Amino acid sequence: MNQKFLMSIGIFVLFGWGMIALYYAQMDFAEVINNPEPPWTVTINATPVFAALVFGGILSAILFRKSKKKNKSFAKAFFLPPEFEETDEREQEITAKACRASYVTMWYAFPVLTALMLFYPFISETVPYYPVIIIMLFPFVQSIAYFLTWRKHY
Repeated sequence: MNQKFLMSIGIFVLFGWGMIALYYAQMDFAEVINNPEPPWTVTINATPVFAALVFGGILSAILFRKSKKKNKSFAKAFFLPPEFEETDEREQEITAKACRASYVTMWYAFPVLTALMLFYPFISETVPYYPVIIIMLFPFVQSIAYFLTWRKHY
């Protein structure tokens, strides 16, 4: 469970890093649309996108392979989060408790993260990708709540 949790968090971080690079490219594209006079330039930092695709793909493939061996079903392995390790009734109960805790956590995280968006006008010059960070915090918080509850009851 620890390894799968860390791999999932790694995938979230890589995806967020890639999205920040794409955000900057989108800002360049918006500038081209707003000022249609040449020269047009849109640059993208390929390192985060490449890292997200390569390392995220490798981590996802590892998680998928482990999940497919355990679930013996392509659909379950592909669509269920890798943290769902239910081999018996006890683990199903623990998963249910962890899912409930994750759901309840989102009731508290959503207003807090939404309130954090109020700071965006003040930091938009220094951290223009702040909304990407806030949106990426949603699955991060949810995964942490799930993992901590799983560890507590396991």
